[in-house]
Amino acid sequence: MSKANISSIPIRSRRAVLSGLAVTAALPIAAAVPAAAAHTIDAELLELGSRFEPLVDRYYVARKRWAPLLTSAHAEHHREFGTEWSPESSAALHASCERFGVDAASEELSAVYEEMEPLAEAINASPVNSIEGLRAKALVALWEVAPLGAAETEFSFDDAYPFQQLFTAVAELCGLKDKMLATGHKLPDIDNGDDDADEGEEA
Repeated sequence: MSKANISSIPIRSRRAVLSGLAVTAALPIAAAVPAAAAHTIDAELLELGSRFEPLVDRYYVARKRWAPLLTSAHAEHHREFGTEWSPESSAALHASCERFGVDAASEELSAVYEEMEPLAEAINASPVNSIEGLRAKALVALWEVAPLGAAETEFSFDDAYPFQQLFTAVAELCGLKDKMLATGHKLPDIDNGDDDADEGEEA
């Protein structure tokens, strides 16, 4: 996912949420451990989650500021140029973004993203042994299902990567990881799939 030019392209977000994972607590998860023990066995994961959660809130607040500004800039551009794209129209869009304050909002959003990405990767890579730890992984998914475009108002479920990560975490917590491995199957390589799709679009 590239945020290189966040002021002029929709934000790409890659992962999904069970933000109401409190529901999961009611399910018969055999491998779940008491909350007190979770702070010992999932200590590192919970610490990562405690740092990540306020960033999720900051990200969505920043996105809420950024999205209408970029939508307004695009609307102004569309009124003047329609769907035409040329050096002149591109320069006009850039000027609109500056005038509406999109650039400053984009920088704020990108800054939060840069803080979040390494934490999200660390959380996804961590083993999970508790509901509290699973909640940390769900927070990553909540971040990664942000709407793709500035004008969109619904979570995006187009990217399978967040669901793969969350499904694997659920399987691990439920004691099903060995059973998954015993099948001889593995999760699809989404990165390669995205590359293939991009190549097809370019072609």
